Amino acid sequence: MPKSSTPPDTLLRSAAFVVADLHRVGRAQLDTALADEGLTLRMHWILACLKQEGELTQRQVCDVLAVDRSDMVRLVDGLEKRGFVVRRKHAKDRRKQLLSLTEDGEKTVARTEQLVDDATDRLFADLTAKDRRTLHRLTLRALGYPKKFADTGA
Repeated sequence: MPKSSTPPDTLLRSAAFVVADLHRVGRAQLDTALADEGLTLRMHWILACLKQEGELTQRQVCDVLAVDRSDMVRLVDGLEKRGFVVRRKHAKDRRKQLLSLTEDGEKTVARTEQLVDDATDRLFADLTAKDRRTLHRLTLRALGYPKKFADTGA
């Protein structure tokens, strides 16, 4: 039985393990930061996506955020119940659900963006600003995202 909660050296040498662990810790911290708003990180992502893109189909949001359709239904149900998102049928294809932010949703995403920024600052408090930019740039590159986002945050 391990004597500490530190993972074995072989795992700490694995970039895949370390990235997965950062995801786990970061997700927990961000979900905690959003809990007072009654939201999860994925709910915040939906609001942020709609804020930037405007009205989208539920399927488009699923694709952009890589969220399973059944999970998306549950998440949007929660956002709709809170009055942050409205769903309506697509005019040309009644099978499609269009999502858009309400006024309360716009106000909420402004608050949650700050909560996410603050939690991210705490998560990376031990890194210099340069280290954070480097981590962001390398992660974007590893995931194949455009270079233009490399210096826009982190």
